[in-house]
Amino acid sequence: PHDAVKDDDPADSALPKPSPLLLYRRSQRRTVNIPRRVYILGVGSVGGFVAHSLAGLPQPPPITLLFSQRRSLVDWYEQGESVRLTTNGILDAKSHFDVEQVQRPGRTEEPHEADNGLNTLEKPSASSDEIIHNLIVSVKAFNTVDALKRVAHRLTPQSSILFIQNGMGVIEEVNDLVFPDPVTRPQYVLGITSHGVYRKQPFNLVHSGHGTTALAILPRDIEEVKPDFESSALYLLRTITRTPALAAVGFAPTDLLQLQMEKLAVNAIINPLTALMGCLNGDLLHRTSISRVMRLLLAEISIVIRSLPELQGVPNVNTRFDIKRLEAQVLGIAEKTASNKSSMLQDISQGRLTEIEYINGYIIRRGEEAGIRCVLNYMLMHLIKAKGRLEGERQGVILPLASRVSG
Repeated sequence: PHDAVKDDDPADSALPKPSPLLLYRRSQRRTVNIPRRVYILGVGSVGGFVAHSLAGLPQPPPITLLFSQRRSLVDWYEQGESVRLTTNGILDAKSHFDVEQVQRPGRTEEPHEADNGLNTLEKPSASSDEIIHNLIVSVKAFNTVDALKRVAHRLTPQSSILFIQNGMGVIEEVNDLVFPDPVTRPQYVLGITSHGVYRKQPFNLVHSGHGTTALAILPRDIEEVKPDFESSALYLLRTITRTPALAAVGFAPTDLLQLQMEKLAVNAIINPLTALMGCLNGDLLHRTSISRVMRLLLAEISIVIRSLPELQGVPNVNTRFDIKRLEAQVLGIAEKTASNKSSMLQDISQGRLTEIEYINGYIIRRGEEAGIRCVLNYMLMHLIKAKGRLEGERQGVILPLASRVSG
């Protein structure tokens, strides 16, 4: 069928002869038909950028955008059924996406007041039982569990999920609350991106800074894995890495973890400090009082990262996550994005939940596991929560008391 492709590795006579095990695994993959369709759950800044980039390939895979809210579906039709990206002042619109609204099993959504705008348009099915083989998740960290529960019945052990999000700790929540059985759990792929993208309007994005994307396939928790279980993950990885706009590279899981920790350390400083003081990223530079606060926070962050069990034995971890080196990275990013508003500042100013629980909160939780009390990060996290609630109340938005899902 046109919606499937065979995962085949061409032989190269100039290369060393592959091992018998590798030849066996390749022969097994050649018998597996991998559906090409890619589903994207969460079409905000990052998800929209990924969708636009994939659609720009010479032979793009079929792409389905998944919406968990009726309002997003209405916005899609009102915005002309396309994802628009402005880069260096040049607007480029991509269309020909399929769209679908997903709901939690057993629930129906009340008609939205804006649904009248869809009366003359063809409405996609609100639910589907079609198996999802390739899923990209780019919703906010605190929405991940709820969003995945809406499509969990359509995911199999042969499916793959690529998580491209800010913060850490989402995988643990997904395992506890969505896929508790390792045998039936989909294959996970993790990704982080340094591209600067922000949303002006729904499905109308601005690419404000070129960056790169790092990916890694996470090892499974079960000992025996059939070769076809990895096939969709490899297809997803290859599809992303062959997309020029994303500038994506594959890494080993431990290498990606270190990149994630570097990004987490930067976000744990720039996001909450700019949100708390209501300033641009560049306003953090060359201010003695702010520099002192940064160093105190980084002292806690540094020791927690260097104490992580999963990084023990990795060469040069102590040097890589030294306080001075982390501070240099924070200052470098603040200077590079000096005129930008951090995502946390934007969330608070618009009365939305922040991802503080998955940034500084993650540092606090991992510190507690190692017997390290991160009192400054704890204080900063609760200051952000308090400011978020105050701003929400001013705007008439009632935010939950806690944003992180508890088991």
